[in-house]
Amino acid sequence: MTDELLAAFRDADVSDLPVVGSIADPRLQALWTLHVGQSRAGIPMMAPNEIAVVLRDVYGIAVPRQRIEGILSLEKKSVSRRKSRKKKRAYQIMQAGIDEVEGVSSSVVLIEPEKALSSLRAMETLLATLTGVVKFCDPYVDGRTIDLLAECTNAQSIELLTMNVKNTTMLKRDMRAFVQQYGLPLDVRVASGRTLHDRYAIDRDRMLLFGTSLNGIGLKQSFVVTVGEDIRASVLATFDSYWRAATPI
Repeated sequence: MTDELLAAFRDADVSDLPVVGSIADPRLQALWTLHVGQSRAGIPMMAPNEIAVVLRDVYGIAVPRQRIEGILSLEKKSVSRRKSRKKKRAYQIMQAGIDEVEGVSSSVVLIEPEKALSSLRAMETLLATLTGVVKFCDPYVDGRTIDLLAECTNAQSIELLTMNVKNTTMLKRDMRAFVQQYGLPLDVRVASGRTLHDRYAIDRDRMLLFGTSLNGIGLKQSFVVTVGEDIRASVLATFDSYWRAATPI
């Protein structure tokens, strides 16, 4: 059952929900998991140990089963206590809990080196929500950057604008392998001079501002911030201008 449970969550589309890695409260993490299980994974109720396993093995978040049990046992409106098929205590999320989860803001994601795995999982989940032609600006690019771009599973194509490439020959090899494996068009161009500084991604609907290069995620504390449409429109025009003048890899 555990393998089926994990597979169901890995296949679940959570692109319209707050990124669980950006939620610091274990209570909300547990409610988020119950909500995804019920609405996206076909699992109407879950036991505390199942919630703990999903958070750990799918999203890289460690919350002990005992703590989840203690948290949910005190809930009065957000969850309902049920019995699983194995006669064990399980929980089903109620509308109050759903409303609370969907109201959580994920405009800022904190990346902490002390929680490197959780931070990486949060970034991977965030990248998977990007759609359409996804435009990345990152002054420093290497093979690890390409590895992380593989998480853009809902992108139509990727444009990566950079200024410094570590080992161009190896990057070209990684780009060919990326396109062959994922079937996702990837174009990398190098801007001239010292024109780039900020790291960001722009997709069909929004813009994410990164506090560090993609290849440095989890190495030091940084933030990922969702910015407003006015900033997105201005930066998009600048990106396209630099892109047209840049040199393809």
